[in-house]
Amino acid sequence: MIVAEREDLKRYVAVNPHFSKVVDFLEQTDLATLELGKVDIDGDNVFANCMSYVADGVAGQQFENHQKYIDIHLVLENTEKIAVTSPQFAEETASYDETDDFALFKGEQYQLIEMTPSNLLITFEEDLHQPKIGDNDQPVKKLVFKVLNA
Repeated sequence: MIVAEREDLKRYVAVNPHFSKVVDFLEQTDLATLELGKVDIDGDNVFANCMSYVADGVAGQQFENHQKYIDIHLVLENTEKIAVTSPQFAEETASYDETDDFALFKGEQYQLIEMTPSNLLITFEEDLHQPKIGDNDQPVKKLVFKVLNA
């Protein structure tokens, strides 16, 4: 897992060959104009989901992880918290679904990361994460990049 300021993402391009596409996208795109839905960037290698919701989750109730894709979480408007934990501190509640690339877990031991428009969170396969934990009752606009795990 990597927690960093948005402007520092370029430091991590050596971690995955597709991260440079995300950096290019962020440098060349007016994020304020993004419409909700899937954002095509580089086919199945890199795409994003732009979404809006009221974050009302309860930490520990439903962690997820992914094997095929790395997530890069980026809040565009408002704030939210994301709970993170490790597999040894959680119990699997739904086994890995290869089609939708996720497994589900619950657990009581976790850390909370506050997401703002200035930072980002990168989660790898071993990083169980639970987004949508409320900070307030205002809508969150968010972009989640899906980066092929190379």
